[in-house]
Amino acid sequence: MKNIVRISFFKVLRILLFTLFLNSYGQSFRFVYDYEFVKDNDNPKQVSNYMMYLDVKKNTSQFYSYQNFNIDSTKAAFAKKGQFFMAPNKEYIDFKIVKDLGANKINMLTKVHMRTFDVEDLRNLNWILKDKKDTILGKEVFSAAVNFAGREWAAWYSPEIAVQDGPYKFHGLPGLIFTIEDATKTHKFSLVAIYKVNDFTDYPETRESSMAVKISQEEYAKIYRDYRKDPLQSLRGRYPDQIDSDGTFKSGVEIFREEEKLFKNRIKKDNNIIEIDLLR
Repeated sequence: MKNIVRISFFKVLRILLFTLFLNSYGQSFRFVYDYEFVKDNDNPKQVSNYMMYLDVKKNTSQFYSYQNFNIDSTKAAFAKKGQFFMAPNKEYIDFKIVKDLGANKINMLTKVHMRTFDVEDLRNLNWILKDKKDTILGKEVFSAAVNFAGREWAAWYSPEIAVQDGPYKFHGLPGLIFTIEDATKTHKFSLVAIYKVNDFTDYPETRESSMAVKISQEEYAKIYRDYRKDPLQSLRGRYPDQIDSDGTFKSGVEIFREEEKLFKNRIKKDNNIIEIDLLR
């Protein structure tokens, strides 16, 4: 006989009230997550952390990094003045996930080298609900598992917050995803705060995002893999000869090889991407 989860009357009432609250006119929510991950499997002690926002309004949501929002806001502000803003030369999360759960559509705005793509992802999430339960942030949560993008994921969700959404591309559970972590424990999203807002500041549109090329997940996979194999393919043979300030001559071929080596070393250390199936 299957286990039956019994929920008290007052807990059901809280869930119903929150659902009515969420769906009421003009109500929007911001769920703040900490994204913790290991970029290089050969250096597991070097862990990166980013603050991520999941902005939910009715059946639509956007998931993006706080840092990237600030960078794109500055870019957009400079562009309005006819000026150019150079983003800081450091690593940051460069994807934004847009979900239309009513239409069951997920799109990812992301970059591959100097090109921006709007990637439609039609893959299904086949969740397995489990009996385990716990408490996170004062809410009762339940366990679920899914295989996605080459990784086994374990999630904790709460029916007390009736939002069938979560971080990154994860969605479809009977409640908000509070935490989700892969089996290698090198990628983890953890809910840290919930805010009710009247409305969101629109995510700024930059020149790059306005020129994004719409492609499928399959097309993106090929472009991404080709880039990792030959990151400067589009620039091959285009580097001009140069003479530096000391009067030293460098041929375009030599400069290209130096740049190519730098890119390939950087890619080599980026060996634990979230969608690990792209490396197979």
